[in-house]
Amino acid sequence: MKAKLVHVTNFMPERIINNAFFMRELAIKNPDLVEQDKLADNPFFKGVEERRFASPDYTSADLGERVLNKLLAETGTPADKIDLIILSCIFNDTFWPGIASTVQYRTGAKHASFLHIDTSCCSFISGLNTAAAFIRSGQYKTIVVITVTNFISRLNEFQTSPRSFVLGDGAAAALVQADHEDSFLAFREQSFGQHYGLMRFEPDFVNGVFYNYWERGCGPITVNFTKESLEKIRNNAVDIVPDMIGLVLQDAKMRIDDIDCFITHQPNDFFIDTWRKKIGITNEQAHDTLKKYGNMFQGSISVTLADAIENRRVHSGDKIAIGTFSNGGDFGASVVLRI
Repeated sequence: MKAKLVHVTNFMPERIINNAFFMRELAIKNPDLVEQDKLADNPFFKGVEERRFASPDYTSADLGERVLNKLLAETGTPADKIDLIILSCIFNDTFWPGIASTVQYRTGAKHASFLHIDTSCCSFISGLNTAAAFIRSGQYKTIVVITVTNFISRLNEFQTSPRSFVLGDGAAAALVQADHEDSFLAFREQSFGQHYGLMRFEPDFVNGVFYNYWERGCGPITVNFTKESLEKIRNNAVDIVPDMIGLVLQDAKMRIDDIDCFITHQPNDFFIDTWRKKIGITNEQAHDTLKKYGNMFQGSISVTLADAIENRRVHSGDKIAIGTFSNGGDFGASVVLRI
């Protein structure tokens, strides 16, 4: 049994945030905003012109439902033919449980099981790898892999920081089915636990005191970057993504020239440009969504792949190499696939 990637689509919230306009609005309210944020001009937070906000118009379950219904409509797949839903979400609508079961119920996928998966920004590749393994084993025949990002639009306090201006919301879904052809030519996933904790979503300080998220009185969720942590993340990221792509090309017995399109994670211009130089490719050999959608964490790869398909950047039979990293460098993943 082989696993075929049938289609990938995205659902993007209608609310568009233009960063230049957003900054002007914030500057009116707080003229010293940029001066107060010592990291505002760091290249780590550059390269996005606009992005999407989901909340309050959509819950995470709403995004999952919308994108799955769109996938089913575009592929002509009946909902009751789905065997498994693999879903990654940041943030779920409640601390616990996750949203996969309600997405399954709302879309009429009455025979489907579900699996929540979280390798952060690598989750889409992990989801595809898991789907392919289930299908090749013969356990399931029809699987959907969904990513939902409903994050930055929920963090009102964090939105006032210029370092949040790279973040956006959105959802994507992929259909993987049993077939006589295999779309997945090679996977690579690897943990680098020595880098654990460099990037953390946790409560902000309250009057100079830190409270854990399970403690009463904790502050709003934020990312407490420092110049030192950004330097460590930068050093990790510039190596991990090119290395993972190099390894997966080796596993697939392919060279750079064999690939029709490269897609990397979409965190900022600096990383994207640096990765391309290290891999040895040009901008024309790749596809990006950073400027118009921003960094969507685990949704960046899936939304960008869907965007490449929708805009005919890739065509049936094309080979695509994808690489990403997670959480400041504690995980890396890559895949070579054929559309």
